[in-house]
Amino acid sequence: MPLMTALESAFQDLRYALRGMRRSQGFTLVAVLSLALGIGANTAVFSLVHAVLLRPLPYPGTDRIVQINREVGGAEQHAMSIPQWEFLKNNATAFSAVAGYRGGGEEPLVIGTERQWIRTALITTDFFRALGVQPVLGREFHADETRPNGPRAIVLTYKLWQRSFNSDPAIIGRIVTLENAAYTITGVLPKGFWFPPKAVAFIPLRPTGGITDTGANTTVIARIRPGISIAQADAEMPAMFESYHRAYPQLTLREETGVSLQPFHDAIVGDVSLSLWLLFGAAALLLAIACSNVASLLLARLAARQKEIAIRTALGGGSARLARQFLIENLALSLTGAAAGVFAAYLVLASFVAIVPFDLPASAPIHIDGTVLLYALAVAIGSGVLFGLAPLLTSRRDLNKGLSSGGRNEAGGNARQGVRNVLVTGQVALSVALLVASGLLIQTLYRLSHERLGFKPEGLITFSTPFSADLHHNGAWSYERTLLEHLQAVPGVRAAAGINVLPLEGQNNYPGQRDGHPDQSVGGLEYRVVTPNYFDVMGIPIVRGRGFSADDKNGSTPVVLVNQTLAQTWWPDGNALGDRISVGRFHDRVYAEVLEPPRSVVGVVADTKTVELKDKPRPTIYVPAAQALGGKGTGEVSWVLRANATAGITEAIRHAIAEVDPGQRVLHMQTMTGLVASATSDTRFDAWLLGSFAGLALALTAIGIYGLLSFSVAKRRQEIGTRLALGAESSDIFNLVLKQGLRLTAVGLVLGLAGALAFTRILKNLLFGVAPTDPLSFAAVAIVLLAVGLFASYLPARRATKVDPIVTLRYE
Repeated sequence: MPLMTALESAFQDLRYALRGMRRSQGFTLVAVLSLALGIGANTAVFSLVHAVLLRPLPYPGTDRIVQINREVGGAEQHAMSIPQWEFLKNNATAFSAVAGYRGGGEEPLVIGTERQWIRTALITTDFFRALGVQPVLGREFHADETRPNGPRAIVLTYKLWQRSFNSDPAIIGRIVTLENAAYTITGVLPKGFWFPPKAVAFIPLRPTGGITDTGANTTVIARIRPGISIAQADAEMPAMFESYHRAYPQLTLREETGVSLQPFHDAIVGDVSLSLWLLFGAAALLLAIACSNVASLLLARLAARQKEIAIRTALGGGSARLARQFLIENLALSLTGAAAGVFAAYLVLASFVAIVPFDLPASAPIHIDGTVLLYALAVAIGSGVLFGLAPLLTSRRDLNKGLSSGGRNEAGGNARQGVRNVLVTGQVALSVALLVASGLLIQTLYRLSHERLGFKPEGLITFSTPFSADLHHNGAWSYERTLLEHLQAVPGVRAAAGINVLPLEGQNNYPGQRDGHPDQSVGGLEYRVVTPNYFDVMGIPIVRGRGFSADDKNGSTPVVLVNQTLAQTWWPDGNALGDRISVGRFHDRVYAEVLEPPRSVVGVVADTKTVELKDKPRPTIYVPAAQALGGKGTGEVSWVLRANATAGITEAIRHAIAEVDPGQRVLHMQTMTGLVASATSDTRFDAWLLGSFAGLALALTAIGIYGLLSFSVAKRRQEIGTRLALGAESSDIFNLVLKQGLRLTAVGLVLGLAGALAFTRILKNLLFGVAPTDPLSFAAVAIVLLAVGLFASYLPARRATKVDPIVTLRYE
């Protein structure tokens, strides 16, 4: 067939398809909405998957950049020590560059008289070389600038250079003040440079040989040499670990078994990838159910078009011609649904990204770009072909029967009925997988929300006040005490207290041991600096001994409180009172920069959740703020106020702080219940979105069962009428149809439960307090599906009992 003739014929088929869609507006609306729902959900989720998981990192040769991890206790830890980094840099032959970095937090940058807070990162030499990035102005750091007493240098991002320095081309060599120290600008990074910690300035990481170096605080990345694969480089790591272990036996943990390589992209996305792939899989299942529903609708519609098909065949329309017509009709339907779905995804994507509670490490803004549109187009075409297969495969056109029976073809009808049974069974099975997964996440959320916190969050307001480094290292207690007095005077505030790190807000740990017992040591002893009334404000009971008082001040006997976990670890009978703890010692090794005089244990406090809600309480000690030594804090104080929730109280708090220091920043003001809720935000989001998909899938499945049985009842009207004429009871007809619906539901349920046993195992890392094979979740889903199947089957079964046998037999 000439090309022009083929195009003209295809255009005619398209016009016919569009006219058919206009004539059958009810069918078109249901089909388009089903497809828009499935394709729109897929498009929105794929936008995230593409931006975070599939898009290459914006570095040259990104496939050769790896992160070097330690293997500790059978698990990977994404941080190393400075000695480990230096050893790998000097001895590993598979890498062209090895570098380390740490997050530097927010620091004040002073430019002239202007003061702004910027996020920094600490990096070693060769950091930018490992990424394959060169500054567009100036250079990266020299080795001299990473020495403890070397010249201070700073590299700016292009954005900071534009925003704060007006893109001054003569910026190299200029002096700026960062955290009260003078830094020389040595370089400006290229436009579009991106790095996950979101730093806008980079300063040298200066090894000191102290505890911050020997602790696992540094993330190490490397660039593999050309011609060497990741597998080959990884094969070198066991020998590197053994050599390091022999060189530094005192710095290697007993549980540390080796080092391994991980593609840098995989390391960056981390656990986010599991959540995104889970959501993407759920969206794909939803689309499959929507396509199954549309296929069922097309099969029902095909029954009404048998006479049309027979006439077209009689007029010379061959099988290929009819197949092309059906394909174009299906593609017109799927592309219309895709257009509606993509438009909906475009409208909601920004809001969808905004409510995602976990950080999305995307190197560029997340939006519907050309790749996403191509994906949506591919999904639309694939869906059109997929749901169009069932009508094509079951369209058995017997010309004589088609014309003589007015288009009814029993053989084709039976085939179509069998295919629709399979489609509905598949819908039930897919719905089971979504329902079980969402049920497990909902159970996890419930268990997390009922996890024992160890404190009373109700009625508490929290916020933090960052201090400059010089104030904190010189001892900020006098300033804290002044702030505390002003906060307690705020109308509506019943009590106030301060702590260096709130529960569930992070960690701050140091090595420590029971004085005189080097065998009883903890490498990461959580260290909390608190004001005397902290435990009263938080509602944390003191189970033995006493709390802190005004007498526990600088110059008096150093004291400490321990939590129950530490008391039961070091003192099995729990009686820690009168014993002493040495902070800065670990197996009798002294870490001078954090060493403290031994502290006397004066009390044992109840355990609280420390760093993670899912983790057990960690061994923790509490030190009175008046006795805290410089350098033990986090650069800020977190405050907890037990207050009445009155209008304007937050502004009153800010005003009270401004009275002490107008330039003091107040960050993260929220209720403690809100802070606790944020600890479950990831699980809540996964459960909410997966539950929404499961609910939509369940609704589509119910519609599918209802549509199948309604079609079956209409097709079997003669049989039903004959049964009733021969004496069958209405209850017999009701049970006949009802059993058909429940049989399909049961078969799909069994298949779905079997599939869910395998599918839910991938959720293991997202669950808490519930197993992936939790029988309660599986049983609940079975009950829900059977109830939905019963409900969806009831109306068609009821309608079947209303068939009038006389009218039916007379018609036939």
